[in-house]
Amino acid sequence: MPVFFKNQILFLAILIPLYFTFGILASAKASEGLDRYYVRYDIKSSKNKITDERLTMVPANKDFRVEKFSLTLVSNLIPVDFKESKQTINNLAKKTALKLILEQKGLKSVKTYNHETIISYEGIIITPISLVTLTYDDDRGGYEYTAGIQFAPIAFPDRWENLQIKHRIKEFFHDFFLLFK
Repeated sequence: MPVFFKNQILFLAILIPLYFTFGILASAKASEGLDRYYVRYDIKSSKNKITDERLTMVPANKDFRVEKFSLTLVSNLIPVDFKESKQTINNLAKKTALKLILEQKGLKSVKTYNHETIISYEGIIITPISLVTLTYDDDRGGYEYTAGIQFAPIAFPDRWENLQIKHRIKEFFHDFFLLFK
């Protein structure tokens, strides 16, 4: 075999593994923030009746502000017909698990305007949401499930600027009063 072909084969033998290695690392870097989501659950009520519910999930950037996630197990019953598809039941179980975890452990904020109240629960999750158990209960007429979610309470990103301004004002007054001590 000529020397020219040996050099080309050696060059390709080194280049191809490097290409695949850096390609895998680049794709892992590109999907780095896609497993973390900011989640907000808004409940709108008017005259003591719930009028609207909204569950919002937004992909979190790499610079999320929480490091301490805790694995939380949530159990509940979904009143669903036995004939529903397994995918529909799984999606409904995950959605209700998110709502429950936000109500139990999320940051809570309340806004009132013209006899309408909006209660918001906020946090950040790491996907996937794992369904530990999912069984049908004839006596109760629905599926009982237990879901595991890695969750941390945190304010939604659209509130960060307001919270930062409030924090600066608080620090300013704290420092000002320290002058007189």
